[in-house]
Parts: sequence; structure tokens; C-alpha cells
Amino acid sequence: MNMRSTVFLALLVLLPATVHADLHVLIVEGLGGEERYSEQFADQVRRIETAAQTVTRAENVQVFRSADGSREAVLAYLRGLADELGSDDSVYVFLVGHGSYDDHDYKFNIAGPDLTDADIVDALAELSTPHKVLVNTSSASGAMVDKVEDEDLLLITATRSGVERHATRFGVYFTAALADASADTDKNRIISAQEAFDFAERQVSDYFERNDRLATEHPRLEGARADRVSLARLTAARPASEDAELRELIANRDVAAAR
Repeated sequence: MNMRSTVFLALLVLLPATVHADLHVLIVEGLGGEERYSEQFADQVRRIETAAQTVTRAENVQVFRSADGSREAVLAYLRGLADELGSDDSVYVFLVGHGSYDDHDYKFNIAGPDLTDADIVDALAELSTPHKVLVNTSSASGAMVDKVEDEDLLLITATRSGVERHATRFGVYFTAALADASADTDKNRIISAQEAFDFAERQVSDYFERNDRLATEHPRLEGARADRVSLARLTAARPASEDAELRELIANRDVAAAR
């Protein structure tokens, strides 16, 4: 048996039964308002996009930049995804930007009408899969926790409530974790949602302690299986091959492993 056949058979053994399960990633960049925040948000979006492409195919990663991320465009994408989503597929949604809260409703700040908590929660509820993740790095993002009734949703927010309205640092650290080996506590070369959250939570706490400042944000994680949600691979190398069938097997294996 030659090396190529050996690799092929090994991949067949490693592939779980759900080889057709797919992972879709949506990244929405909000308005920065100030140049420093615009630069921060753009950098965080790039980090998430790069990380996402290590756990799913590039065509499964949809990014709405601040210039084109309208409420209707985002909701239309999620409606379209709901129509084609397989029951065992996974969906990760990242909101990177500023948020606001008026003691009743949360809003994610984008060009034109903002995305409301109801928009986001309702759109995710329409996705017929038990594998959903929402990461909201914005100010006041904790206000969403009380609005979510979807038991299938893993929710990560930068703040513990809507009253923490200051610009957050959580997104800086959370996205840095996606490519930082020190965040990989179990040393499996995969950054899970739990590992990224724990890394960012520690960094946020350290930042306020180092600067002797009262903490204005307290990250929050709600939901189960955070340790089983793969957000990034620290090594994304693929075996070299011109065999289309083998490449498809590798892609399916990586999607399944990311679940």
C-alpha cells in the first residue's frame, strides 16, 4: 500500500458519521465612531475571519464590514441561511462593535437602523440546528442574556448586563486568543470557545487591576458545551495532494472536528 492510500484510509477512519455537517460563520463589524475604535474593530474582524477559515471553508465565512453591514443585509443573510441549513450544521455569529441599552432594548450599532436584540434573537431562533454560538463583544451586550430563551444557543457577551455601557476591551483579548498558544490550555492545538473566553476574561481583569481602575466590564458565558466549540486551529496545515476526493475528505474531517 502506497503512502497516498494509507493517508486516504486513515482519514476514513478518523471521519465521524456526520461527515456532511457544515459550519457557517457570520461576522458583523459595527461602526467605530472614532478612528481608534474603527481600527480596533477592523483588526478584530480580520482575526476572527482568519481563525474561522481554519475550522471551515472560506466560502462558509460571511463578513459584513461597517460600510456594508446594514440591518437588512444581515437579517437577509440569516434568513437565507435558515432555508439551507442542515439539522446538524453549526452556526457561529460574531458581533464586533459598540452596543447601546436604554433600560429596555439592546441595540448593536451599525450603519442605518441598528440591529436590535429582538432582531438577533429571533433570527437565531429560526435556525433549525442545536449548534449555535453568538459572541457579542460590544458594550452593554450583557443585556441580551435575559432576552435569550433558546437553549441551543451558546452566548458569550463582553458585559454582564446592559448597564455596563463603556467601550469594552473584551473583543481585543478574545480575538487575540484565537491565535495565541497560551490560550490553548489542553494543548490540542485548537482554541475552544471556553478557552478563548477564559483567556479574555483573565486579560480583562488583569487590565483593570494593573491600571488600578474600577472594572467597567465583566464578561459572561451562558450555555453548555463551550469546551466543545472549536473557534480556531493553531495549525491549519493540510496534507499536500492533488486528489479532489482526498481534499474533500480532509475538509469534511476538519468541519466535523470543529463541532
